Amino acid sequence: MATSGVCSLALVIGAVTLFAQTPPPSKPSPQPYVEEDKPPLSRNPIIETGSEGHHLLGDFGGQRTRWAERGVHFGAGYIAESLGTISGGTRRGNAFGGLGQFQLELDLGKLVGWQRGYFRVSSLWTHGSSPSGRNVGDELIVSNIDAYDSFRLYELWFEQGFCNDRLWLRAGNLLADTEFGTSEYGGLFLNSGFGWPAFISANTLNTGPAFNVPALGFRVWYEANEHWHFAAGVYDGDTFDSTSGDPHVNPNGLHFHLDSNQGVFVIGEAVYHPNRGPKTTGLPGAYRAGIWQHNKNQIGQGATATPNQTYGLYFGANQLVWREPGQKKGENQGLGLFFRSGGSPADRAKYEYVIDGGFNYAGLIPGRDDDQFGVGIVFAKHSKHLDTDHEMVIEASYRMQLKPWWIVQPDVQWIHHPSGNNSTPDAWLVGLRTSITF
Repeated sequence: MATSGVCSLALVIGAVTLFAQTPPPSKPSPQPYVEEDKPPLSRNPIIETGSEGHHLLGDFGGQRTRWAERGVHFGAGYIAESLGTISGGTRRGNAFGGLGQFQLELDLGKLVGWQRGYFRVSSLWTHGSSPSGRNVGDELIVSNIDAYDSFRLYELWFEQGFCNDRLWLRAGNLLADTEFGTSEYGGLFLNSGFGWPAFISANTLNTGPAFNVPALGFRVWYEANEHWHFAAGVYDGDTFDSTSGDPHVNPNGLHFHLDSNQGVFVIGEAVYHPNRGPKTTGLPGAYRAGIWQHNKNQIGQGATATPNQTYGLYFGANQLVWREPGQKKGENQGLGLFFRSGGSPADRAKYEYVIDGGFNYAGLIPGRDDDQFGVGIVFAKHSKHLDTDHEMVIEASYRMQLKPWWIVQPDVQWIHHPSGNNSTPDAWLVGLRTSITF
């Protein structure tokens, strides 16, 4: 009875957090993530990667496997890319960018007997030149690893599960873009507009708790049943600790500061997963609706920026619509579609609304079952109070899984109305990204 009461109370608190903020009238995987292979009602935040030998450096003679069996998982990877502007933009040229990441994950149940307890700490190394800032002049950002040069503490959190893995509470230095407003099929693309959505990132202070700067915060996640989950998070309102976005204030992720003047960023989401149960035979998908709010936003309209509550609503859908013949449940070669849309009041936002969508096909070429090909589009409408109009991106990308630990991805992008005006010509970019898991 006590456990049931705690779970019921936690559910009420989660619901209040999710809806009370309603105002008055943001890692590449070989296959699209569709959540079909997860155990029902289970949400283990640490996903073992199968064979520990599926890394460039191997299994260390079985040592990595033994560590994982004891609840200790080390992860490291590196992404390198070259994106060239071949026409339009602010100038022609090539830009190189790199991202390195290291993380340590602990399953405390396996390690010390603390059941349903998990811990993660990670670091991030971003370096190189910005293709958007150097050659294109766009706002949606053509590369989702584009960030100021730094070596920094990234995630640092503890998570505890309750109620037979139905309720999960996480606290620490958190990212919201990995859990809210996500687009599983859109994760194929390089342009940032397909990641943490611009209807949040451009309309809140310093993009909110997302790559490449997490925020101190608290998140609750509730698996209501096989088909529904609800989540809500409360985060520090200024991840940079600088309303002007000065990266030198918190250059290494070690500057933790909470201030009432920074405000609070709150987000809540409900997600429906059709065909997720063990007995279902239909195609997997995810449909989400959410709301977010920043109580002291300072986006404003140009030089008139003042602290002002802002908020937004959004909807998203990911659906596998065709599975290749002979595929079993959990084997998702075939065609998937995605769509997202969100907006904020025009008097306190850069973008009134943003829409993105497209398709993703896994295993298009015979014998290349783990490859993915996709085409996506993002349309971002500027506020009617601004002098600019809109920006649009069309991207085509093909991700090749050459080894379990090695991905190569050629990419083409067309940027229409960079920064939302006619003064900068439409830009064409071609690029290549490679990703290695050590």
